[in-house]
Parts: sequence; structure tokens; C-alpha cells
Amino acid sequence: MSRKKSFEISKVLDLAINVFWHKGYEGCSMQDLVEQLGLSRSSIYETFGSKEALYLKALERYDIQSKQKLGTILYEQGSAKELLLRYFHEVIEYTRHRSCFMVNASLELAASHQEVYNRVHENMVKNEEAFYQLLERAVQTGEMKETWDLKALAQYLVNIMHGITVTTITAEREMLDNIVRSSLFFLE
Repeated sequence: MSRKKSFEISKVLDLAINVFWHKGYEGCSMQDLVEQLGLSRSSIYETFGSKEALYLKALERYDIQSKQKLGTILYEQGSAKELLLRYFHEVIEYTRHRSCFMVNASLELAASHQEVYNRVHENMVKNEEAFYQLLERAVQTGEMKETWDLKALAQYLVNIMHGITVTTITAEREMLDNIVRSSLFFLE
């Protein structure tokens, strides 16, 4: 008969996100996880099965949390430019000095780990769709000309978002704000 867990899985996943975000998957040892999560190896293995499974759960939780914090902005009412400026401001604050956990996963593992690739790709598709819907609304309200290829612009905005999250590690805020303003040229 198994014992009842004396910890909340969501809190453990939040701690794991920070460990993997800081050290990466390869740079994180099982001992790092034991120390940072405050759990024994056996509890980690019993609950998650493996370091890899814990990483994938942490990546999934991060994706959900970041969508709740950031993704909803793009679906709010308002001008596309105002919403995009606010969205990118929040992206900068959320990833400041540490990049984006999903982007880090992409750089570290997506080329060699199919499940990580699938999750990163799914995240990119969802982000592209959110940008696309916002751009469609901008065309409908007359904020943007109909001559733009909205799919290409949505993909461009995903790329800008990823670039900004990497740049937040070393760039001054003024540079990041300049990148954001320049990136929205199509809304001038």
C-alpha cells in the first residue's frame, strides 16, 4: 500500500521549473533535484518516474503558466499595437535575465529529443495562432492594411518573441524596448 504524498506536486513542479530553467536539463543532476525540491530520490522516481519525465512535466506546467500570464493579453480588446506592446513588455519582464524556459528547451534538446521537439513545436504553433488572430482583428478594424501576409507576420512575431527572450539575458531595457518598437513597423 502506497503512502499518501506529503507534498503538492504543483509546488514541486514549480521548483523543478526553476532548477531546469537555471541549469538546463543536461546541467541538472539528480542530486540538484533532490536538494532543490526537498524530496528524496525515491520520492522523485516514485512520483515522476525519471528525471526526463519530471523535466517534461515541468515544461508542460511552464507552458500552461506562461500562457495564463502572457497569452491572454493577445485576446483582449484593444488596438493590436497597444496589445503587442503590452505583451512584449510582459515577455521581457517574465524572462528578464534568464530567457524563456521553452526557448532554452528548444536550444538544448529539441534537435535530439522528439518529445521536447513536439512540445516546443506545439507551443510555437499556439503562439503563431494567437498572433494571427490578433492581426486578423487589426485588419478588420482598419488598424492594418489588408496587403500584409498575416501568417508570415504571425511567424515573424513568434521569432521576435524568441529573440527577445534570448536577448533579455544581457541587453539593457532600452535596447529591448527599441527592438519591440521597431518590430511593430507594420502597424505604423
